[in-house]
Amino acid sequence: MGTKQENADVEHFNKRAASYENASSQGYFFDRVHRRVLNLARDQTNPEVIMDVGCGTGRLLRKARHQYPNARLVGVDAAEKMIQQAATLLPEAEFHVAMAEALPLPDTSVDLAFSTFSFHHWADQAKGISEVARVLRPKGRLLLADIVIPRWLSLFVRHFRYNSPSRIHEMFTQAGLTVELQQQPWRWSRVLLIIAARKQ
Repeated sequence: MGTKQENADVEHFNKRAASYENASSQGYFFDRVHRRVLNLARDQTNPEVIMDVGCGTGRLLRKARHQYPNARLVGVDAAEKMIQQAATLLPEAEFHVAMAEALPLPDTSVDLAFSTFSFHHWADQAKGISEVARVLRPKGRLLLADIVIPRWLSLFVRHFRYNSPSRIHEMFTQAGLTVELQQQPWRWSRVLLIIAARKQ
């Protein structure tokens, strides 16, 4: 059974599921970030299995399908209604209702993992990163993009678990992932952090 905040987060996204695809943030900011992480993944040749943690309605996976048409696509999200929308929009993919901290996939079964704009919702972020590392194959990669804001501001934002970029980097390292890139790419958007890491 999740904590009160976890359950509130999930219920929040279940309520938004029907209209989530049409949200203004999806059409510009999210799509731009998705393009960025997919470009960073281009040197990952012919991944057999691609996973998106916190996949929402599957928007990033639908883009990944065009870049990697032969890959098996797997989406994981804690909100059941988001998963229902994703399965309708991308029926050829495999979707699971699950938390990042308990991924329903075997060890060393994923070549390329993404997570965009869900990390700040994870109840135990270090455990979630460790779970992604567990399911990654050797040389597999994780590309994570998330919002980072000052600690004082996070106190006023609902559904937000704060961690600094340096602490997030440390979580990756402790999980056995080698960080290859960490950036806040756009001057106008210092709230965005992108990390690319590889399992050895």
